[in-house]
Amino acid sequence: MLGRLLFAMACAPLMMQAQTLTPVLLTELPLAQQEVSGILCVDGMTWICLDSGNPNRLYQVDTVSGDVLRELELTNASNVDWEELTTDGEWVYVGDFGNNAGARTDLRVYRFPLEALSGASDVVEVDTIRFLYADQSDFTPVYDGTNWDAEAFLAFDDSLFLFTKNWVDERTHLYVIPALPGDRVAVRRDEFDTQGLVTGAARDAQGDIVLLGHSREGTEPFVWTMRSPTGHALFSGTNTRHPIALSPLQAEAIGFLAHGRSIIGNERTLEQEQALWTVTLPVGIRNTEAASKAVRVYPVPADRQVHVEGADPGRPARVLELNGTYLGTVTVGAEGMIDLPPLVPGEYVLDLSIRSERFRLPLMISR
Repeated sequence: MLGRLLFAMACAPLMMQAQTLTPVLLTELPLAQQEVSGILCVDGMTWICLDSGNPNRLYQVDTVSGDVLRELELTNASNVDWEELTTDGEWVYVGDFGNNAGARTDLRVYRFPLEALSGASDVVEVDTIRFLYADQSDFTPVYDGTNWDAEAFLAFDDSLFLFTKNWVDERTHLYVIPALPGDRVAVRRDEFDTQGLVTGAARDAQGDIVLLGHSREGTEPFVWTMRSPTGHALFSGTNTRHPIALSPLQAEAIGFLAHGRSIIGNERTLEQEQALWTVTLPVGIRNTEAASKAVRVYPVPADRQVHVEGADPGRPARVLELNGTYLGTVTVGAEGMIDLPPLVPGEYVLDLSIRSERFRLPLMISR
């Protein structure tokens, strides 16, 4: 019952606390790739882009040796400030929208067919999506003092979803653009308190999203896990902020190697060489069969009691960490009522019997 089974008197804050992620070094990168700004993992390949002042090329890198395996030149494109790579499964998109001073009127996204990454040619011609933010009218340059900078985006359902890097309030604004070449307007749809500057985004095959970022000083890295969002309401799921246990680290790029396993790239600084890291994400334990039976777990978040509709009374229920670590066993009471042990605020998993079948369900604790 040790570990996170702590008493409420530990004075935990009301905000959700989360497991700290410990990165594992995959490889350092060559000096020429010291400004990695975007990562895309697709079909067993890992591609990176570099930010402002670098060639208009993408680089396939070996995640074991760090060697550059291949370069792909994007013709009729220039690298003003490339910050992100993403794909919708048909096209690859390169975000040329770094805008630290908030003064750019030439924001762009380049796209080309995904198949070019596995093709024989080292050159690909791109289409261009040009855009402005619908709610920006002042383009007076204020270096590191704008909310119209961006370094992260996703592509799906014929749209591009941009996450801004808000220097002013350290939140992120979600903008949406049609994923079609031409002149477009980025419309603001939502915002989220990321408590830091967002520098990368990735979405896995299950629809879970991660946002990478760091503190304004570029030293304290973090990852937001955003599980099970509904449709285009990308902040509507279970959102948890995880500190990364390596500082200083100017983390700039993130991708998915597999569900629950992410790859992170950092820029070179005086304290840290440019490198690729892997982190295991506490993405929880899904059970689609349970979801299909509309099992209700409430309240959300819970405190000292939780109600699980249909849970078998008198049967044991196990409390687990998101990574599967066993914390303790409780007994299901009448009508699915469960008295929980004292838990630090955060996310857990309940392993229990429902209508004589075994399920694992998410459990959120707050105080």
